[in-house]
Amino acid sequence: MVMRSLLTDDRTSLKIGSCCCGIPIALHYSYFLLLVIELAASARYLDAAFSLFILTLYGPVLLLTIVIHELGHAWMTKRLGGDVGGIVLWPLGGFALCGPTDCGASGDFKVSIAGPLTHIPQMAFWIAMYAAFAKGDFSRFDMSYYLNELSEGGASFFAVLSQQAFWTNLFIMAFNLFVPAYPLDGGRCLADLLIMRGVRIEKAALITSVTAMVLSGGLLLFGLVSFIWLHSPNGIFMALVASYVFSNSMSLFKMQKEGRVREHPLFGRAVLEEREDVARTTSSEEPESVSSPKAEDAEMA
Repeated sequence: MVMRSLLTDDRTSLKIGSCCCGIPIALHYSYFLLLVIELAASARYLDAAFSLFILTLYGPVLLLTIVIHELGHAWMTKRLGGDVGGIVLWPLGGFALCGPTDCGASGDFKVSIAGPLTHIPQMAFWIAMYAAFAKGDFSRFDMSYYLNELSEGGASFFAVLSQQAFWTNLFIMAFNLFVPAYPLDGGRCLADLLIMRGVRIEKAALITSVTAMVLSGGLLLFGLVSFIWLHSPNGIFMALVASYVFSNSMSLFKMQKEGRVREHPLFGRAVLEEREDVARTTSSEEPESVSSPKAEDAEMA
């Protein structure tokens, strides 16, 4: 009974408390999965300093990073008049259980990018930390590092940690912003931009789902190649993320084909339908002009 009370209702996440705003926070099982994969991979080097480094980077550092990421979503949601029911954390960000705002697609777009943008000040912080521990010497600031650097002393250890925390933040920000695969932040941004451009909700859902399925297929292939041929433990996790993205995008695709897309939490909000009705009314009231372009020309424009 105690264990059950520590889990969320769907039993996929562990409750870890509430943030300063009173928003409940839970940790998704995939977070622990990534930590186990990384620790298992580090064990082959038989280096205690390296194992401690991996535990620190993928433990408290990554946890704090994604908490700040999700608080960015939550803060923007509240700023736009929405409600936040909770935050579920996973390695590439998380799920801020945000209620809809009154700002339509533009509001959802702002909420979507608010999380990734929090990595900019975080990267600045880790650069400052690296400068402090490396005494201003950036000659060794790189994505790669040598194991002996972790054993040269506390300053060297934390310099490498700061360096890798910077690259971790950059990767999470870029992955969420520039991979338009729903339900990642980039996928939500794509859907919002399509609706803001006047694309009908049904068509926007189709474009969003198909784009995500294609990209998730590429991510799955990349993950498998990384694990099998490059011996990267992150390949396993990338393949799992790709499978998760594909599952969600396929669900959206099926709802669109069955005519139930307006039941979807992203595309089924009343404020989007109101925007669509206003756009149709405005276009129908525009008077025809003698010099208006042909239908084919209008579509090309």
